[in-house]
Amino acid sequence: MDEAFAHIESDGKKTTKGMVPPDGGWGYVVGLGVGFTFMLGFGSSNAFGILFHNFFIEQGSGSGLPLVIGVYNGALSIAGFLGGIALKRYSFRQVGLVGAGLFVLGDAMTIFVTKTYQLVFTFGVIRGAGFGMMIPVSFTAFNCYFTKKRTAMMSANQAMSSLASITFPMLVTFLLSEYGLRWTLALIMAVDLHLVFAMLVMHPVEWHLIKSDEVIEKELCDIVSLKKKNTDSFDEFSVRMLAGPEEDVEIKSTKRRKKESIGMNIVKIICENVELDLLKDPKFVSTLVGLGFAFVSDVTYLAMEPMLLFSYGFSKIQVATCVMVGALSDLIARLTLAVVTYFFVVDSRLIFFIGTCVTVFLRIALVTSSALWFVFAVTAISGLVRCSVQVLFPLVLVTAAPDRFPAALALHILFSGTLMMLADPMIGVLYEATGSYVYCFFAMSFCCLVCVVLWTIEYVVYRKGKSRP
Repeated sequence: MDEAFAHIESDGKKTTKGMVPPDGGWGYVVGLGVGFTFMLGFGSSNAFGILFHNFFIEQGSGSGLPLVIGVYNGALSIAGFLGGIALKRYSFRQVGLVGAGLFVLGDAMTIFVTKTYQLVFTFGVIRGAGFGMMIPVSFTAFNCYFTKKRTAMMSANQAMSSLASITFPMLVTFLLSEYGLRWTLALIMAVDLHLVFAMLVMHPVEWHLIKSDEVIEKELCDIVSLKKKNTDSFDEFSVRMLAGPEEDVEIKSTKRRKKESIGMNIVKIICENVELDLLKDPKFVSTLVGLGFAFVSDVTYLAMEPMLLFSYGFSKIQVATCVMVGALSDLIARLTLAVVTYFFVVDSRLIFFIGTCVTVFLRIALVTSSALWFVFAVTAISGLVRCSVQVLFPLVLVTAAPDRFPAALALHILFSGTLMMLADPMIGVLYEATGSYVYCFFAMSFCCLVCVVLWTIEYVVYRKGKSRP
């Protein structure tokens, strides 16, 4: 989901002359902060199955892993949505430091967990919400500092994130063998403390603007104007919602500006940022549901594959190597896709659809044989295909709502986050009922199949409708 947040504030443009973003300078420091944020955020999360394998064995319950992952990604999605909204009122560093604080707090509390439900709260809710709040901060700040060099710098950040996904499984395996779970968690927390510094460098772009005689198009990243826009719309919303004579309305509106109730905050957020009328479009609904189920399969697969391999009798080093192979394949696919799309125009939705079709069979193939070479081969292919889901989904979403991408993104975040919180625990229950990871991977395959079937029906109906005179 990370690429999508880069567009969360890009719903308008303006022509400016004079002071422009530095496209370098302090922007390089911001870019480094963004890179570290995603290295640390995604790195240890991708090694979650290896990190807590023995913990779940001690608990005697394999359903805990998908439950924690579902809550983690649900909290991340919802907090990311709310963090984007918070940026309309607060600075990058204010929102970012809250996220970093929650992330490190989750790390610290996780060191002392002894039960699965505690891990759900510390790692799933607190840590997930912390990372979710840092995502819109990182990408919005990045968009404000870079214009011409944005693609190159974003590629560098993606490379840093992929590098962490490749190296963290091996690192976690080594630390577990040397220091055990608790000290490994403590060391991870110490490393994650660097996120505080990553958020501290997110200065307001106004501090680092440079003079220019060029007339350029700049994205709307002025947080001050966003704050004013948000405040004005809220005042108007308050007057609409409050009943009674005009005098009472004015008094209540004034009080509301001073102290907002939690209930009204929730209503305000929904009304201002979630455009539910998009759900009237069947094609958009099909895209939304398909993307959501594809994400459930992808995220759950990353967490549960190590558990499956451990059940095959693989050693920790073999499991870590297998996970590393998948991450390396993903990186190669991303680089290849970047080169191909630079020279050729591709149908993002078609590639996503083909990738999802292949994934249906890959999830099933992984449970058909425990041969080491076969598992490595399937994992490598899965890494290549995963690129189509992770990288292309924002382009698929924008084709469904080309003029209302921020609103479409908000719905996607809320839907996919809620779906993960519901579906992953159900997959855990499936494991408890069957005692086998095989049926869990069948369930992941079914999630991809939902996307394939929905989009196939949509294509047939849409094509049939266009063929009519």
